Amino acid sequence: MVKMLSDPRYTESNNGYCWFELMQIYDKISDCIYFFNKIYAKQIFLMFNEWLITTLLTICRSISPTYKSTHKVRTDLYFYAFSNIRSLLLTGISERLIQERRKTQLLLEHILIYNDLDPDYRSQVKTMLALVHTRQLQLSAVVCSVNFPIMITFAARIVSYTVLMIQNFYMKLLLKN
Repeated sequence: MVKMLSDPRYTESNNGYCWFELMQIYDKISDCIYFFNKIYAKQIFLMFNEWLITTLLTICRSISPTYKSTHKVRTDLYFYAFSNIRSLLLTGISERLIQERRKTQLLLEHILIYNDLDPDYRSQVKTMLALVHTRQLQLSAVVCSVNFPIMITFAARIVSYTVLMIQNFYMKLLLKN
């Protein structure tokens, strides 16, 4: 008879961990994230494009000499902050998922390296580790995964592109005069 760690008799001797149930839970969570990415990845991509457009408009309109005198700059900044809070929130959620996956992977590797395990227990932990390696928990925006380094890079490119557009606009004005 094969000992399964999902059996309550063996769960207590393994510090309360039931690896079979943990694998099932992890697999279900990764399925949910996969379906979320399948349904909403294009919308996430469009959300980041909206962020690009609103950043360009807000920066260009805020430095415009004719537009500065009006009180619409505050409205633009409010719209900018309100429309982009979703991007920040989604990136934070994705970053938390990535961190939890990394912690799970480190925990499993620590168990395999530093604990003297019987062969059945070791094979189940290896199976769970293989599942964590193959089923990554991260949100996607069609082109790439969503995380803070990518969002910071995206923001830097937006600002650089905006500066280039502004310089181009004023260079054309200087050449006309």
